[in-house]
Parts: sequence; C-alpha cells; structure tokens
Amino acid sequence: MTTEPVSPDYQRFVASVTGPDPDWRAAVDVEALLRLKDEERHEAELLLIDRLPLDDWRAPPALAEAGARGAVMPMKRRLPLANGRMRVAIALALAALEAIPSADDLVAEVLRSGEPDSGLPALVAAENMKSTVIRDALAWACVHHPEGDVRCNAGATLLVFANLTTDPLAWE
Repeated sequence: MTTEPVSPDYQRFVASVTGPDPDWRAAVDVEALLRLKDEERHEAELLLIDRLPLDDWRAPPALAEAGARGAVMPMKRRLPLANGRMRVAIALALAALEAIPSADDLVAEVLRSGEPDSGLPALVAAENMKSTVIRDALAWACVHHPEGDVRCNAGATLLVFANLTTDPLAWE
C-alpha cells in the first residue's frame, strides 16, 4: 500500500481478520470490507486470499460477498488440500461467484467423509440444497456418520426435506 493514511474501515477489517481478540476473530467484518475502495479494497482481498492456505474458513465467504473474482483461481487451487470445513466454505464461495455450477457435490463429499469437525458445517450448508446427491449424503450421515449430533441433525434435515415436519429441530 501507499504511505497514505489507512482508513478506519481498513483497520477494522484487518483487525477482524488477524486481530488477537477472539471476538474480532469470530467473523470477518464484511461490512467494513464492502466500504473499502480502490487500493485498500485490493489489499483487503489479497489479505483474505493469503488466509486460504491457513484454512481460515472465514475468508471464502467474505471473498464471495465482495465479488472478488480474482480469488476464484486461488480458491480452486486450495480446494483439494483444504480440510472439510474449509472445503465447504470454498465450495459455497465458488458457487456464489458462479465459478462452479453448484456446491452440492463437494458438500456431500465432506458430509460423507465423516470428519468430526466438518460434519456440522456441511449440514448447515446442506439445509439449503435439495439435490439427490445431498439427500443421499444426508441419508448416509443418518446412519454412518461417527458424530451423534451429525446423525441426528441429518435425519431432522431429511424430515424437513420430506415435508414431514417444518421443525428443523425435529430430532428432539
């Protein structure tokens, strides 16, 4: 960046991405990102792209919301190496940026992987997907996923999909 003063929005955005305070690190300040202009916006997008190899699952959705087309290839390169939660985040971002037709296959793959830390993020993503591949992955997860919460919630999601209940907490 130049030696010009850094805007408060840029400082706020950077703190949300790299700051030590856990309250800041819970989510990227996308509102501040969207207010950035020109060089600051470019630098902010580069900062998020630099977070991809760290499996910072907050970066892909922020890049998608910003419409950062320059992040498509870095996300595609990272996808095969990413952990499950990050794979879900990248798949959703690529679909939002229209770089892939749908995230369904990737979300289903993560759900079927049985990874303990990625089952719930995959379920949350699957709630908005009604494809056959998602339905089949949810059915598999109901029976075979190693995490009990994922098994229960996958079943509840299927009940909602089948219009047997409108309550996503039907497992209770």
